[in-house]
Amino acid sequence: MVIVYASYFGYAQQGNYKFNNFGNRSILLTGNVTGSVSDLGLTYYNPSFLAKAENVGFSLNAKAYQLVDVKLENVLNENSKLTNSRFNGASTMAGGIFNLLGTRFAYSYLTKSNFNFNVNYGSYYLNDNILALFPNAEKHYANIGLNSRIKDDWTGLTWAYAFNDKFSLGISGFASIYNYNGGSDLSHTIESTGNEVAFYQNIISFRQKSYGLFLKIGASYVLKNIELGLNINLPYIEVYSDGNYSFSEVVAGLDPSYNNFVDNYFDDLSGKRREPLGISLGAGIPIKKSKLHLNVDYYSGLSEYKRLDIPDIDTGDGNLTPVNFNEERRAVFNFGAGIEFYLSEQFKAYGGFSTDYSAFRSSANVFNLSSTDNKDINIGTNFFHMSLGIDWKLSWSSIIVGATYTSSSDSFANPYTLDVDGLEIENTLNPQIKYTRWQFVVGIDVPILGKKVSDLFSKDDNEEKNK
Repeated sequence: MVIVYASYFGYAQQGNYKFNNFGNRSILLTGNVTGSVSDLGLTYYNPSFLAKAENVGFSLNAKAYQLVDVKLENVLNENSKLTNSRFNGASTMAGGIFNLLGTRFAYSYLTKSNFNFNVNYGSYYLNDNILALFPNAEKHYANIGLNSRIKDDWTGLTWAYAFNDKFSLGISGFASIYNYNGGSDLSHTIESTGNEVAFYQNIISFRQKSYGLFLKIGASYVLKNIELGLNINLPYIEVYSDGNYSFSEVVAGLDPSYNNFVDNYFDDLSGKRREPLGISLGAGIPIKKSKLHLNVDYYSGLSEYKRLDIPDIDTGDGNLTPVNFNEERRAVFNFGAGIEFYLSEQFKAYGGFSTDYSAFRSSANVFNLSSTDNKDINIGTNFFHMSLGIDWKLSWSSIIVGATYTSSSDSFANPYTLDVDGLEIENTLNPQIKYTRWQFVVGIDVPILGKKVSDLFSKDDNEEKNK
């Protein structure tokens, strides 16, 4: 698709704090479990619940595959409609709970963000603006190539302590390995009568690497008819960072005073990754054998900072041009609710809804040099998540199946607009982008180390003795 496509959804996994959820039942409750988490997702949502959780042994995260569909309108002309669908794996989680030295621990691994996209789109078109610049133009071909990858792997250890039957505290520490790569290749080729050819190409790429630590502190309190939970996400502690950036541009076939070729590459750049303080409050309210889950999440803002400290670059006009690879976030509130509906001893149904508002005021956008006046092509969008599923309890495990649905709609800057000396191409259309994601849930809890397995073997031994 267009440049915005990869940045749009790659950023969504950074500036939208509830874009991915973790834990078999927590996914089907759209993450509204700060005060009521009951699966391995407790390591992420509220570590204090580890103190009172049943030993689930080893658990595989339920999020498995996703179908993403994106529709773009009004990119080239008023009737243009571009569609792209893809089916791939989604973020994952695995881990388990164990007892050691008289207390309870949990280990977990999760893919906090996983986005990998490569695309190339080309089109032939002529409009009045191009013909005004090149009256004898017979053919115009515009091409956009794009790649973007974000991978953030967390490996964590959780500890919790129950002061009494009502009050517990817990802490999770996650080591994060974060890699963010992106690039764009934009070109315009115009052929006029007499085999005259004008050519423009702009290539940008970057890489950011960051290693660090996330800490979560959780507390829970049980009242007579309600469970309450508090979870504090401390700001990211960066241990190591590194990056590089490149920019090249070619203008050829115009008047010699406009023809230009520049090439810039910077390695070992100082970089910074920042994640804000977050506070979540949740409640689990029993309704007979069912339960209502409520959640409110707050994340503080971030003042503007440099994701990568890039030197001023040579763009061929005799002056050095600054590269504003900066980011700024606003404070956001999200809210949501989930329902755990009792059907029988073997079956429970789950459903949920949550908001997911973008925190970006401005985003560190490698593509901004390809847009008019250095405007950001994307500064984030809002998403809404819904879920529905079933939990089937067997004697040896629990099987969870279901689906989640995410949607959003927004506008973005047109990437076909150019402001280059001798090649000013204007496109006044207002492109629209519509995003939908279906995630198909299949997960299993196997109590390898738990009491259920011991009971199962004891039952088999008793049956053998009675024969």
